[in-house]
Amino acid sequence: MKQQEGGAEEKGEEVPTGSCSGEFELLKDIPLEISVEIGSTKLPLEEILRLHANSVVELDKFVDEPVDIKINGKLIAKGRLYQVEDNYGVEIVQIITPEERLKLIEE
Repeated sequence: MKQQEGGAEEKGEEVPTGSCSGEFELLKDIPLEISVEIGSTKLPLEEILRLHANSVVELDKFVDEPVDIKINGKLIAKGRLYQVEDNYGVEIVQIITPEERLKLIEE
């Protein structure tokens, strides 16, 4: 990509690399736990103890519903599951804003 004349590099300014600006450089190597929740259920201990290799556990979501994408246990996005050959993936379809997160907490 061609640089515009008089750009930040010519003026001796630091140009951030990638999509992170300078103030986030210190945070880029902090590990975060990302999880995808396809559904949940509540079972009494008695039923859990009866589970075996071929048991089916019914979840609270339908197959075509968006899945929850969480970072460090906090909902940050909704996604759609897909399969490519023998691998699964998640396509992010909606980012949850802080305001939407507050509404979810209040409910």
